[in-house]
Amino acid sequence: MVSGPESYERWRATWVPVERRFLGLDRRTLLPAAVVVALFALAVWLLPYLNDQVKVDDPIVAGDVIQVGPDIQFVPAAGANLRSGIRQGQAGPTGYPDTAVVTFEGIGFEVIADAYSGTPAQLLEQIKKNDEGLRDNGGLRVTSDPVTITNDTGDEGVLARYDGNGSIGAIAAFVLDGTGVEIVVQGPPTVDDILSPAVADMITSVRRVS
Repeated sequence: MVSGPESYERWRATWVPVERRFLGLDRRTLLPAAVVVALFALAVWLLPYLNDQVKVDDPIVAGDVIQVGPDIQFVPAAGANLRSGIRQGQAGPTGYPDTAVVTFEGIGFEVIADAYSGTPAQLLEQIKKNDEGLRDNGGLRVTSDPVTITNDTGDEGVLARYDGNGSIGAIAAFVLDGTGVEIVVQGPPTVDDILSPAVADMITSVRRVS
């Protein structure tokens, strides 16, 4: 029951004519409400869904070769993920970076190349002495004597096993025509063999660009 001038004016201000109603709601409010619902759905459902669909890894396929700097290349295991580095033949204006990293079955595999004039054994000793390349890899410390290894083209290098804070690993060194190559392999202690055949093949695939 509306009574008095003031009550009548309040009623007129809130009353919605029949032609402007939809399911009892003022049609003028439907578009803003729909926009709010759409934005809510975008933020809560659509964006997370799209984010889940975007693959952040870069899987290695058979035939992929990674180049490190102007002179070094290696072949990751098929199924590994390229975390940093560039496939051979895809260099941009700045060329190939001096470091590449792939991951494979929970193991990180990093190759670093730089000019070096000594022997592989001297390079390994320098790495151990300066702790370069190891501080960022779980504080690895040598736990075995270096052993001689040979890559697929017959060049000799050295390798030693390491362990660290919650991780195990190995580091190898080659010197290929004036380029020193450091290879760091690292994984959790739960890994059965840090130097599985696939990882060993990646180490011996490191060579000069042919």
